[in-house]
Amino acid sequence: MINLYVQHETARSEELAEQVQDILTQAIPAVEKVTGLPAPDPVTVELVDVEGLATAWSAFIRRQVERDTAGLDLTDWQRKRVSALPQAARWSARKIGMTTEYTIIANSTGRPSTLLIPEALEQQGLNAPDRLCELLVRALAEQTQVAACGGTIIPGPVWPTTRATRDVNTLFSHGHAQWTSDQATPLILGHPVVRDDHRRQRNFVKAVVDLLDFGTARQQARATSLVDQAIAAVGTDRFNHVWTVDGLLPALDELRQPVSWIRRLPA
Repeated sequence: MINLYVQHETARSEELAEQVQDILTQAIPAVEKVTGLPAPDPVTVELVDVEGLATAWSAFIRRQVERDTAGLDLTDWQRKRVSALPQAARWSARKIGMTTEYTIIANSTGRPSTLLIPEALEQQGLNAPDRLCELLVRALAEQTQVAACGGTIIPGPVWPTTRATRDVNTLFSHGHAQWTSDQATPLILGHPVVRDDHRRQRNFVKAVVDLLDFGTARQQARATSLVDQAIAAVGTDRFNHVWTVDGLLPALDELRQPVSWIRRLPA
């Protein structure tokens, strides 16, 4: 039996913590069935405010930077860039924290955790039961990815820095999470979730962020389609080699050419 650890710091988030606990209790077996991946034990969710997200994200980026640059002979300019990344991550989290759905991090041993900002979910209309379920299924799928690879592939590397539209690790992770949600959420709710994007667009900041991220959303749609075609062709057992075999992630151009990537999956 998988243990659940939902941490909250304020009385205001106690009700949401109970909702998260109840939904994940139902979601874990559905996600394991659909993906063929075991959920981490424990499944960890932390309800934080924007400052809590900024602190956790900055610490995570610091750990990732240390891992990604270990043994590298960096130039002075590169060392300055690297040393600035944790503080830049803190600043970014403060600025866009209220527009995020959830944030996945991993500790130094590769154990995943999902960070949620209750006020951000409420502001975006994501605290409604069906929408929250769909979101948590995606978050849980990403936790299974992290557990499967021990944190070596997902979350993706932060150095060298990569534009979001070219960050294959993250694009593929989100694509797999969305595919998982499309398959598993109806098993939990008894019906698919209709995403009401119009309601979320009432948040002006979110609308601007979504507009700027249009290219990323298109790439993630390609990644979701790639996952769907790959699993339909070879099944989850062969597909899941991607989390444990080095060099098996699709290249950026393979998001447009699913057949060529599927041929690379080991038997």
